[in-house]
Amino acid sequence: MILRPTLFAVLKRLALAAVLLLPVLMVSAFDETLRSITPDSFKQLRADNWKLSGKTLIVSGNVHLPAKNMELFADELVVSLETRDYEASGNVRVICWKDMSSTITPDQLMQLQKYPNVIVKSVSTSRNILGERTYSAVISTQSDNITADKLIGNMDTSYFRFENAVLSYRNFICRAESGEHRPDGETIVKNGEISACDYLASNSAHYSISASTMKLMPHNQEFRGIENANFDKGDRAVLLTNGFVKIYGVPLVWLPVFYKPKDESPGLFNAVWGRESDWGYYVKLRKKFNFNTYPGVSVQLMADWYEKRGFGFGTAATFNADKSRTEFFFYGIHDSEPTEGSDYDDYRLDVPSARYVFKLSNLTHITPRLDFRGNFSYASDRYVTRDFFPHWYDADPQPVTFAALEQQFDLFSASLYMRVRTNDFYTAVERLPEVNLDMPRTEIFDTGIYYQGNVNAANMRMKWIDFEKGNPLEEMYYKFGIFDKLHDYEAFRFDTTHFLYYPIKNRFFTFIPRAGIKLTAYSKTSKRPVSTEDLQLMFSEADPQSKGGLSFRNYDHKGGSKVRVAGEFGFELSTKLHNSWKNIRSEFFEIDGLRHVIQPYINYTYITDPNVDRKHIYYFDDIDRISEQHFVRFGLVNRVQTRKDNAVSEVFSMENFWDYHFEKEEGASRLGNLGTIIRFKIFKGLTFNTSFLIDLSGDGEVPDYYRDGENAGKVGLALDWLNHWDINLTYKPAKNWEFKVGYYYTKPYKARSAYSMGSTLTMINSTSSFLREYTEYEEGFYVRAAMPITPDHRTFLRAGFAYNVLEGYIDSVSISILRQFHCWQLAAMVEFEQDETEDGHDWEINYSVTANLTGLSPDTNVQNNVLRGFQSLGKRSHEF
Repeated sequence: MILRPTLFAVLKRLALAAVLLLPVLMVSAFDETLRSITPDSFKQLRADNWKLSGKTLIVSGNVHLPAKNMELFADELVVSLETRDYEASGNVRVICWKDMSSTITPDQLMQLQKYPNVIVKSVSTSRNILGERTYSAVISTQSDNITADKLIGNMDTSYFRFENAVLSYRNFICRAESGEHRPDGETIVKNGEISACDYLASNSAHYSISASTMKLMPHNQEFRGIENANFDKGDRAVLLTNGFVKIYGVPLVWLPVFYKPKDESPGLFNAVWGRESDWGYYVKLRKKFNFNTYPGVSVQLMADWYEKRGFGFGTAATFNADKSRTEFFFYGIHDSEPTEGSDYDDYRLDVPSARYVFKLSNLTHITPRLDFRGNFSYASDRYVTRDFFPHWYDADPQPVTFAALEQQFDLFSASLYMRVRTNDFYTAVERLPEVNLDMPRTEIFDTGIYYQGNVNAANMRMKWIDFEKGNPLEEMYYKFGIFDKLHDYEAFRFDTTHFLYYPIKNRFFTFIPRAGIKLTAYSKTSKRPVSTEDLQLMFSEADPQSKGGLSFRNYDHKGGSKVRVAGEFGFELSTKLHNSWKNIRSEFFEIDGLRHVIQPYINYTYITDPNVDRKHIYYFDDIDRISEQHFVRFGLVNRVQTRKDNAVSEVFSMENFWDYHFEKEEGASRLGNLGTIIRFKIFKGLTFNTSFLIDLSGDGEVPDYYRDGENAGKVGLALDWLNHWDINLTYKPAKNWEFKVGYYYTKPYKARSAYSMGSTLTMINSTSSFLREYTEYEEGFYVRAAMPITPDHRTFLRAGFAYNVLEGYIDSVSISILRQFHCWQLAAMVEFEQDETEDGHDWEINYSVTANLTGLSPDTNVQNNVLRGFQSLGKRSHEF
């Protein structure tokens, strides 16, 4: 009776050491601790048969030993109490569990409970500051595990060897005919095979890498003993030589050397194959490596081949630390046909064969209140991102190179900003440097009077685009002074704005009068006047697609220094009317009570005529174009609100606004546009959005439209009183289902500026305060759909259709199908585009096939993403 508890304790320590796959040294002397061990230490051990032969313990029959965060299963376990050698045999299984604490919502708790291999325990409930119910829980997930026919080793040295084993980590599976775990933590595998496809466990992987010898290397080797062990799963790097890539067990590609870094799944990559008329056939390959978890280091390698363009290579890297994030990007290609399928030859910018783009950005939280932001961008030509990374180009057609320090104080914020032009094929305003102080609206000593201000000082420099080529006739015009080239200019500008507000509130209305002054000093100005039309022509001349030869006036440098002063007086008058219906409820319409709020408002603005005419001031931004403004805006805001998840949710909103200008302006009416913005959640999953501008002046006119060089007259909607209309309807009936239909219409029109230095005004088509002429003529509609087409929600259909009303033909039709397999995704896309040609219109067919290795099974990926989301709760995120 005394011996058996001792042997149970020995076995418990043995099993824990044998299955961690980490070096463990047991330092206790069992014979000196016999009397201190109680039955509680071993009461969870289970086995059918027990036998002691001399100094050897034999346990057999459904052996199950739970110990801390792991479990051991085996048919038989033999232990030498003298040498501490052991042998586990017959269906040996070791499962490691990892615990983490998190605060989760009821929906997240229900979602977690559906996942296999996840245990939620120690649940306690509470409510957060919003009144929402939350749960504090310990979430236990399966981590690394090993199955083998036999496991043989020694407790003191932590050495063991295994036969016919399957080693499972977070991001890869390893099958081994045999292998050994060394005291230094390395595991050597003989005749092994690894894969991110967990079907490898049953020897039926979709893809894998095999080799006669593999080395699995831990990254944390500085500890000894269970107390300090790091049980993080996936903490292994893999190195192999003379390996083969297998697809469905068939060797296809020889790998002389292969290295898998820590926490990276082997073989994960993205491949795209397709064809486009301007590119021919193409193949794009992407492979991402995660080299470290913390600090986070990931690198993506890119390799492309285009039939008509050549080979391209690149890399993108991300470095994440606790208080900083750095991103690096480079891509280069020797483009054999850089102008294929484009009109670049007609531009005055060269497009070289050696094309590249480089970007480096950083965000660092130096202190809790001091941040650094920086970005450096350099490219071979203006259109390299449009050709090879169109989504990037659409989002940021002219990348900015800048560096900024931003400090938050209790009463104000300060920033030091520097912007330079790194590519001369852009027009840019350089700030070398700029200092800015912002003081938010703050009450002055409990007087009811509020102050808001800004101080800005900068050395400004306008750098116009540098064209590489022209035509001889144009050069002759420049030489004889018939036309003028664009001239750069610079000045030091000091600008400060100060406003006072005195809110008056009662139960009927809110009245906020304001008064402010803006003082702007310039070290240089122009003696020659430059009108708004001249400035618009300068920007037209700087258009990269312009042919040049426009006649305009440049600024000169003879105006000397100037100080401009402008004042603003105005007020906002508003009131709120509301009514509530608390008992209206509908699950279908997602309504839990209704409240209707009506807020009419009036915003009156008068900006005095500045003492310096803007015709003599260098243009850098809107500050330099301030002129006399005298208008009143009438607005009406309607909101319908309900309760959702213990918070206020907006069901319907509509804002109407209209400006009336008191001052007469040549070529423009006193009446501004009537604008309307509507957002409506009709019922669950169905949303409606629209915005439109109505011309109240009566001066609007729809121009004739030209198709194929011939006058087609008035086409499409062609309403004189409508300047702009954008409308779309989106329906999401269920998860992964989405339908969207939209229409857009814009005719060329002019609008008077509505500018205020001390208040914010709603805009539909935002632009600068002086360039208020819209030259684009667009009209069309589109239909898009996305849905699963198999019951298991692993096959999806996406389709799109776009029609150009002005041209009178279908712009494009696209269809794509995506299939989620066990550990990879396959997508096929075909797109039909109609383009203008000399003979009319031709259809072009583009198609592509994309393959993504997704690593583990879809269910496991979803589970890991959810858990990583819980782990990140409460942590500070760094975003650009």
